[in-house]
Amino acid sequence: MKKIATLACLLAAGMLAADTTPVMVSLVTPVQAPNRNYDVTGFRLSLVYGECQEFAGLDIGVIDNSRKDFTGLVLGGLNFVGERLYGAQVGLANWNGNGDTTWERRSVGAQVGILNYADTFCGLQSGFLNISGESFMGLQASLINCAHDLYGLQCGSYLIIGVNVASGTVRGCQIGLVNYANTIERGCQIGLLNIISQNGWLPVLPIVNGHF
Repeated sequence: MKKIATLACLLAAGMLAADTTPVMVSLVTPVQAPNRNYDVTGFRLSLVYGECQEFAGLDIGVIDNSRKDFTGLVLGGLNFVGERLYGAQVGLANWNGNGDTTWERRSVGAQVGILNYADTFCGLQSGFLNISGESFMGLQASLINCAHDLYGLQCGSYLIIGVNVASGTVRGCQIGLVNYANTIERGCQIGLLNIISQNGWLPVLPIVNGHF
């Protein structure tokens, strides 16, 4: 019993000193322990809505919000990361962004859900609607894939049933029913309708379009 009491005191002291906790449980913020200003290194359970600063570990809940960086795995309904993601978001909707679209602030990992959004991302987005506000490097696989600059692959569901949009530059490949790119630095489009505004073989071509 004394050992348990001593351990509890040390844990509490560590939490107060560093504003970091190994466990967080939330009903609806601010009804949670500890409060939203703590970092979590370990596990969080959000029964309805939970909010914290930085997070590292396993995050499970209905609505999860990490206002700063997130490292680890989140399984939930709606998942929000305010700064950078290092790991995976799996849920109905995954949101990662604070408006900083520089490549140095990119997120790395995977987003799997009906709706996936990231400012600047490196990795995998898979779902119904994928959006990258600036540069995307990796694979976007969805019915609708949108990015500003694409370095990698956009493909529709089952490789062909989808719409792919890159409003900036593409270096890679777009595969879908309809593919649009402003410019292609090096790569191709494969689909029913392929549109390249600036430098394609032709502005519009069926089957294949590209630039090398």
